[in-house]
Amino acid sequence: MFIIEKPKQIHLSSWKKMFDNSQMFRKSSENNFDLLWNSVIKEESYAFSAKNEGDFLGFTVASIYENYKEKYLYLDLLFVKQKYRKMGVGTALLNKIEEISTNLELEFFVHGIEKTNLIAHRLFNNYRKIEKIIYKKKLD
Repeated sequence: MFIIEKPKQIHLSSWKKMFDNSQMFRKSSENNFDLLWNSVIKEESYAFSAKNEGDFLGFTVASIYENYKEKYLYLDLLFVKQKYRKMGVGTALLNKIEEISTNLELEFFVHGIEKTNLIAHRLFNNYRKIEKIIYKKKLD
């Protein structure tokens, strides 16, 4: 069995290893662990890790998006170490974020699942797909 808990300063190296592992196959080098860590250790952030007897199994981070017309909670990151996938860890982490969303009375959205991440697609199978158009400026 595993527990879900908020990050603590003593977990810094474990979170960094998991973050680096989660970014291993990404083509972008824009992801910065220091920025992530500075956001997840704040009391108002919604970051949790799953661990079992000191072994970190995975983590999740959610943020609030707010502008002049809408406010919602969205999933920034959800990562489970490969050897712990399909064991309920991702579902438990996701359930924790959904619980936060309910308590805050905010809608919950999941952004940017990679097309090739079939495990994640199964995890979000009971979610409705919303199409949005995203533009990124081309670099010459």
